[in-house]
Amino acid sequence: MLLKVNLVKQKEKEMTRSLEEIQADKKALAEEEKQALKAHKKNAVAEVKKLILQYNLTKGDIRGKALKQLEL
Repeated sequence: MLLKVNLVKQKEKEMTRSLEEIQADKKALAEEEKQALKAHKKNAVAEVKKLILQYNLTKGDIRGKALKQLEL
């Protein structure tokens, strides 16, 4: 009986994570999200530049203004 209780307690310890582990995971996810947003923005800027070249748009056109907003 005592062995069974000890096994249950050990299993509970293994299943629970410490606060530090949870905070470290949150920081890692936040950093990953930041990198994903940066990559997405870079792709959006490249796409707008491609459209400007493809349609010979000037900076005064709507897509030119979109590029200016994306680069800020």
